[in-house]
Order: sequence, then structure tokens, then C-alpha cells
Amino acid sequence: MKNKTLIGLAVMAALGSSPAMATVIKGTVNNAQGEPVQGAEVRIEGSKRITYTNELGHYLFDNVKIEHIHLHVYSSDYVHGDNDLGNVSSDQIVDFTLVPVSVENIVVTASVLGSSVLESVTPVSVIGQDELRRLQAETLGETLKKTPGVHSTYFGPVSSSPVIRGNDGPRVKIVQNSLDVSDVSRIGPDHNVAANSSSATQVEILRGPATLQYGSGAIGGVVNVVDQRIPNEVPAELSGEVEANYATVNDGKYGRFNLNGGQNNFAFHVDGFSRKTGNADIPGFASAEPDGDEEAGVLENSQMDTTSITAGLSLVDEEGYFGFAVEKLDNLYGVPGHHGHHEEGEEEGLEEEHEEEGTRLDVDMTRYQAAGEWYSPIAGLSTIKFAAAYTDYEHVELEGDDIGTRFSNKGSDMRLTAHHKDIADWHGVVGVQYHNSDYIADGDEAFTPPTETQTAAIFLIEQKKVGSALFEFGGRLETTEYGAQDMDFELEAEALDHDEEHEDAHGEEHAHTFSFDDYRFVSSSLSAGVNWEYTPGYSVAVTLSRNERAPSQQELFSAGQHLATQTFEMGLVYDMDEDGEVSDTLKPVKEEVSTNLDVTFRKFSGIGGYSLSFFYNDASDYIYQSATGLIALSEHEEEGVEEEAGHEEEGLPVYYFRQADARLYGLEAEGFIDLSNTLRVSLFGDYIRAKIDSEDLPRIPPLRLGSTLSYQDDSVNADVSVTWYNEQDKVASYETTTDSYTLVDASVEYTMPGDLEWSVYARANNLLDEEARVHTSFIKDMAPLPGRNFTVGTRLVF
Repeated sequence: MKNKTLIGLAVMAALGSSPAMATVIKGTVNNAQGEPVQGAEVRIEGSKRITYTNELGHYLFDNVKIEHIHLHVYSSDYVHGDNDLGNVSSDQIVDFTLVPVSVENIVVTASVLGSSVLESVTPVSVIGQDELRRLQAETLGETLKKTPGVHSTYFGPVSSSPVIRGNDGPRVKIVQNSLDVSDVSRIGPDHNVAANSSSATQVEILRGPATLQYGSGAIGGVVNVVDQRIPNEVPAELSGEVEANYATVNDGKYGRFNLNGGQNNFAFHVDGFSRKTGNADIPGFASAEPDGDEEAGVLENSQMDTTSITAGLSLVDEEGYFGFAVEKLDNLYGVPGHHGHHEEGEEEGLEEEHEEEGTRLDVDMTRYQAAGEWYSPIAGLSTIKFAAAYTDYEHVELEGDDIGTRFSNKGSDMRLTAHHKDIADWHGVVGVQYHNSDYIADGDEAFTPPTETQTAAIFLIEQKKVGSALFEFGGRLETTEYGAQDMDFELEAEALDHDEEHEDAHGEEHAHTFSFDDYRFVSSSLSAGVNWEYTPGYSVAVTLSRNERAPSQQELFSAGQHLATQTFEMGLVYDMDEDGEVSDTLKPVKEEVSTNLDVTFRKFSGIGGYSLSFFYNDASDYIYQSATGLIALSEHEEEGVEEEAGHEEEGLPVYYFRQADARLYGLEAEGFIDLSNTLRVSLFGDYIRAKIDSEDLPRIPPLRLGSTLSYQDDSVNADVSVTWYNEQDKVASYETTTDSYTLVDASVEYTMPGDLEWSVYARANNLLDEEARVHTSFIKDMAPLPGRNFTVGTRLVF
């Protein structure tokens, strides 16, 4: 195009770029044996110019008007190739020789520098689209839980978030296309993650601190759900996908579709899904210690009814693109083990009806997202990227047909990054980020006050390749401010092991009202790493980082009954002694500071491959939530109502957020060997230890080992896997051990011959129908994993 496009003018009208002489760039891409590599993507950095090699390995760019030429060659079967030619003014012939790999080498979009899996200096796992379809579950946590280092909070089959290296909640950042999902899943484990992988092209998991790019909330890791809701190129033809399946364990019906197309300079994307399930079947009883009235074989209140629709439109041309997307999510689901309370004076029949029905969450979310990229905007910059999202999230907790508590969060997230051209072989990006969250909870379970959160940050990441080693350095400076409204609560607590002789020893009931000053934290993070291919096909990556994390609003201000987790939560700012007495004076709170070492060994050549990661985290003022041995008495106990003989003690255990020095260390491993062109054996495992002084931290995943035998040819894809979870007996005070269990899964998929990719599949989960309780779950003693399940379905790709 002769003139700057509307995209360029809209993004940065005041800037311009100097004209360059038109040149021709061409060459050949071969492998190490001199054979042509067909279908490799060849890209000119800082432009929309992309081409693919033909059957002879040839590629060609004509009429190139970019002054600084940096070529990249990508193929999932080879190591990423690149060549920085610098400023050119004449035609160039540039050939590449790519090194083959035995693992799929996918570009990680969560990395602002666009590194591939094998180039990453930190441990990263990418689940591609085909694998996602086989792993697809009702929740994000259950979908990803077979990834090394990743477990699940498991709040029944309806709500589950990823746990990375024993970190969950505010330490694990959940993002959609690198932007915060802005739901309330970080507040409580019964709140489902609003991001779903139904239409995702891949899900990226950054294990370990990713604070440089995503802020202090990513000190444990990041899960990035990548989809095509904002297209960055115009498809050559209309394409899409349709799928439907049925699951026996919960009478589950699921259907989804996506459609991509475009014409001239416009591209569009539409996707949607619907899922409806009943209560899940389970082996045995839901409760670890069932009473005589409990029904066996069913997990009550574990049904869900979810629908989602997303549509996006982009303007695309040689200067870049700009697009916009809207998502609408409706989700109604029950929460196992979560029963609402009843006001005094309710009729007995109504009370029983509520008890049977349990509490349901009715979610309504609308998400607006924009993204754009401007190629070579000014001299010295290869590209400027912009991304923003606004999320209007609300859910109500229904007790029968009555609204118990209403949670809402209006969140904005904006990122602007500028990639500079190579300076003395250093390639990097500078970025700014702003996040605002307006959170409100109103009702009986509003255990945190309405809070406005503002975060602003600037970060810089640089890379340089020296021979076979890739060096990376970076830093981030971030401010986090909380403005919380006044909070009042009542607490009367007694020791869990009190006896009748000391029954009156507990303190009297006290009503507390607190007015909070604005809390402001300044967090800085630094990281240095290297990825060295010390011999062909083998590499070692080492990263040392120091990361600071501001406490989350839940960790700071919680004060009240959190019935979902069956606890009474007390935040960091409150000064509570061992008898449950709360001072009227607030405590000062420190930032969490973590020094982390990651070492990853990779083999990626030959008939097999592996990745082995060791990590060690030394944390100062680590924030954790633990039981106190106190019981927050319920209302009728406060009034002295006597319990019937044999009736269990009422009230909720008091859990207190504390700070102490901690050590977390462990390893993750995965590998495979190809027995033939069609047969592969895979292994994986992980182990985590997390301690404060001599005491173990609560809800830490146990040792886990798994193996899969898979078969794949042109039309059949089948596998059988076995995963063993060890007994977890390294537990915190007032935490119980969890028995070991083994899960056996299998699947088979057949693709019909023909022009259309039409397949049918069958899957089996928990074939042994084993009772399995998840140690990382708050409700492990009330909600085991579902029993034996068979899923049948069909998929059409066109």
C-alpha cells in the first residue's frame, strides 16, 4: 500500500518510518541431511510478510520495503532458525539448515519475545489443539491436571483451578490471550475460572515465576489460554469445527463450534459451546465419614449448565492489524458440600428443601477484548503491540431460589509493548501494563470488603544469542494499591479440643469494625537465565530470579465465614492471638519476597526425548493460610443452645493468613521413547516439598507418577494411561492425610477417509472406578473424583 493505513494512523499518527528500497529475499530451507523442508513458516520480523516453503524447500519475498531484515523460520519438527541481516539495500539469498527435533517445538505466545518451547530459559509446557481436544474436561483445572507440575484445586467437577508447584489462588495468574480473565476465581476455590479451553488453539503453562511479564500475581506460574477470537490475518478460505459428545458419569451433553473466515482486509471469528450435566456418579459415599442418611453413588449438587458465545472482527493489512471481540458467558452450577445457612424462623420443610438442593452459583459475564499490532512503526522498532480487555463479571449464590450473596468484579487490563530491533545482537521488548479491578461482595457470605485494586507496571526483557547459548535478562517495577471499604464482623472462638471442664474458657463475643487506609505496595522483580545447547540435541537452561509479590485482597482483608471451604477466614491485617481475641489495631503487612532457582535439562533428538526440571524457592514473609485449632461458634451456640447427644459440634474452623519464611523445592519430569513409527511410550512425574521451618505447608500435592502407551497412524489415534498418586502424609497441623490412588484412562479416535476431517471417538476415565480424594482440595472429605465414565463423540473439521 502506498500510504500509511488506517491502522497505523490510529495507533500512532504522530510517528512515521523512513522509506526503504524494494528488495527480493529468497533462499532454501533444508534439514541437516540436505533434504528440503516443506511447509516451514518464514517470517520477516516487524512486518506482515510471511511465506511457506514449497516442496523443494524454496521461499521467496519480493518487493520488500523494510530496511532492517531479520528472518525467522519456524517448523514444529525443527529447532527455530533465524538470521539478522541488519540494514539491506540489495537483493539477498539466505539459506537455512534446520536441526530436527523429536518433540513438538511450539512458539509460546505467553512469552513477549515469542520464544519456542526449546528456546525458553524457564520451564514451559504447551498443550496443542489436538491434545486439548483429548483432554477436554468441564473445568480448566481438570483439563490441565496431567501436565507435569500442575495439579487441580478440585471443588467437585464443576469448579477447579490449576495448582502449579503447590501454588494456587493469587499466586497463579490465569490469562486469556495474555490478558487477565478478571473473574473472582482467585478469591475462592468454589468460583469457576471464566476462561475455557473449548475453542483454544493451545494452552501455555509457565511453571515458576513469570512476574516480569505478568506481575506479582504470577509468582507461582501462568496459564495462558490462546484462541483466535481476534484474528491477526485473513484466512485464505472459510474454515471451522463442530463437535458433540455425551458422557455417562453425569449424563453430560456437550456441543461446540467455531468458524473463521474473511474477505479483502477483514477477518472474523465466531465460536460457542454448550454443556449440561447432572450430578456425577461416584464410587461409594461422597463423605469420607458418611452418616446413615447419606446416599451412596452420587455427588449431590454437582450439576452444571453452561453456554458461551464469542465473536471477533479484525482489520488486517501489510501495516498490521486491529481487532475487537465480545464474549458472553452464562454458567449455572452447584457446589458440592456448600450448603447455605438458614435464617431463624424458617419452616422445617423449607429448611430441608434448601439442604437437599444445596447452593448454586449463577454466573453472568461479558468480556470485551481488543488487540492490535503495528509493524515497523518508526526507525529502531520492529513492532508495537497493544492489547486490552474489560470484563463485567457477576455471580450470585442461590440458596434455593433466594439470593444469598452477590459477587461482582469489573476489571480492566491493558498492555502495550514495543519490540526494538537488534542492538549489538541484543533483541528485546519494553512494556507497560495497567490493571484495575472493582470488586464487590454483598450478602451472607461476603467475607471480604468491597475493594478497588489498581496495578501499574513497566518491564524490560532482553535476549542475546552467543553461539549455542541464549541469554535472557529482565526486570519489572510494579505498584499495587488497594482501597477497601469499612469491614465489620463478629467472632467468638474456642479451642477445637476444648472439654466441658473448660467450656467457659473462651472469650466473649466481640463485634469489630475496621476502617482501612489505602494500602500501597511497590514490587520489583529481576531475572537472569541462559539456555545452552551443550551438545547437539541436548540443552540445559538455568534461571535465577528474585520476585516480590503484593498480598492479594483476600489475603489482606478476609474476615468472616467462607462457607464454600467450610472455614472462618481471617486476613493478614488483623491481629489475632492464639485464643481468638482480635485486637482493634491493624497489623503492618510485608510483601512476599522469593528467590528462585530453576534448572531444566532437555533432550530433543533421536527416537526419544525428555525434560527434567529442578526448582528451589526460598521465600521471605511467605503468605499462607493455615488452621488455628479454633472454632468460630455458630449463632445458636453463642446463645447457649444445647446440642443433642451424638450431634457433631457446630461452627467453622478458623483459618488465619500468616507470614513466615518458607522453602519450596521439587522436580518435574516427562519423557518418551518411540518403539516404532506408530507406537510411543511416555512417562511423567512430579514431586513437591513445601515447608515453613519444620512444619509442612497445607494442601501440597503428593508424589505422582504416570505412563501412557499411545498408537497413531493416518486414521487411528489410541492410548491408555495409568497415573498413580502417592499417599500424602506430609501434612500441616490440623490437616489430615490423603490415601493413595491410581487412575486408569483410555481413548480411541478414528478419522474417516475423505476430503473432510471427520472423526469419531470414545474415551474412558477412571476405568477401575476407584475412590480418589484430591489432597489439594478444601473439600476432599466431601467430594471425591467422579467414578467410571465413558464419553462418545464426533468432530468435523473443515
